[in-house]
Amino acid sequence: MAQNSLKIAKWGNGQGIRLPMAVMKLLSLKVGDELQMKVQNETIVLVPKKEKKLTLAERFANYDGPTEQKEIWSDEIVGKEEI
Repeated sequence: MAQNSLKIAKWGNGQGIRLPMAVMKLLSLKVGDELQMKVQNETIVLVPKKEKKLTLAERFANYDGPTEQKEIWSDEIVGKEEI
C-alpha cells in the first residue's frame, strides 16, 4: 500500500487524524473500533484492539457463587399451552 500523508486536525477539545477508507477495509475496521497506540523509536504505531474470546472455563475461572443445580421441568399446564 502506498504511503499517505495524514493531517492532524482539531476535533472538539482534542486532535485527531482520519484514516483512509482503503486502510479501514484492509484491516477490516469500522467506525467505533478501538486501536491501541504505541510510541516506538519516535514512531507512532496503531494496532487494532482485538478482544480475546474467552472459553467457558476462562469465563467462570473466578466465579465463586453457588453451583447447585436442580430440575425445574414440570408437565403441569401453567398457561395457555396447546397440546
